[in-house]
Amino acid sequence: MDLQAEKLKLVQAVLNIDSLKLIKEVEALLISKEQDWFDDLNESQQQSVLRGLEQADRGEKISNKEAFARLGL
Repeated sequence: MDLQAEKLKLVQAVLNIDSLKLIKEVEALLISKEQDWFDDLNESQQQSVLRGLEQADRGEKISNKEAFARLGL
């Protein structure tokens, strides 16, 4: 099926729900999927990620193979 058909199927399923509790659970699931993992990090972690991205943009990066080798893995 295509995306539009799947969406319509989902809308129909939601319209047929008779339980407020289940509606709230579906709503919570949809909201949780909208959150960005970055927002769940503390300030120090966010700064570390941003520093890493800046380093990568400058070409300061190594391959996964080299990183694992440095870690002895």
